[in-house]
Amino acid sequence: MNAEHPDSSSASVTDRISAAIVDLYRAMYGDEQTTAVTYINDKVVVCVLENILTAEEAGQTASSEGEDEKFSRIEFQQRTEADFKRAVEQITGCKVTAALTTNQPTPDVACELFFLDEAPAADR
Repeated sequence: MNAEHPDSSSASVTDRISAAIVDLYRAMYGDEQTTAVTYINDKVVVCVLENILTAEEAGQTASSEGEDEKFSRIEFQQRTEADFKRAVEQITGCKVTAALTTNQPTPDVACELFFLDEAPAADR
């Protein structure tokens, strides 16, 4: 999975969402390893991320403190949910009606799930 910084004029909606979510993860956690791929099915957007843990978090996970880290990340992302929703709304042109986030320290993955008020136009 890879989320480069696609040119917004030619990149697909899914590529642009992947890049935006990876940028948010980098800004929030300072991790340069995170990659993503996004899928859209009708009014549902799913962004699957890999390599989400910072070196410190990976160390905590290895020493069995990972469950606490999982919950602290989810709590933090719930507080910053507006940033994630805003990014998806700007790219799709649709309103996000609900957003869910989950993280799994082992095997170092996350999922950002967004429900839209309508299916995005194919040409956005």
